[in-house]
Amino acid sequence: MNHYNPNRLSKVRSEAIMRAAEGSPCTLRIASFIPGKKCSGPETTVACHLPVWGKGVSTKVTDMATAFGCATCHAILDGIDQDARRYLEHHYKNAVLERMLHGLTETHALLIQRGVITIPDAQLI
Repeated sequence: MNHYNPNRLSKVRSEAIMRAAEGSPCTLRIASFIPGKKCSGPETTVACHLPVWGKGVSTKVTDMATAFGCATCHAILDGIDQDARRYLEHHYKNAVLERMLHGLTETHALLIQRGVITIPDAQLI
């Protein structure tokens, strides 16, 4: 009997997805939860890999699990800005998880709208 294991699912690697972040709005917007911080602008936006299944030593998650994030939000998400990360985990953990989910779906909508991701028979409404 085969056992389902999400860690064995294929990961998408796409330069088009990664490049699409350039100049895009930040869809994460988690910096705004921290007093005195704000998003750093679309000129700093990159595709941020979210902390979901498939993450491991020397490997990133699938590129399908990216949200567009400005440099400030990306630093918080990756733990580079550890003080901000700890603040959010203590005060706004659920809100940050919700923002990641919203950011992911917002990013997917932008990627579909721009033709980076195509879905047969889908209608944009």
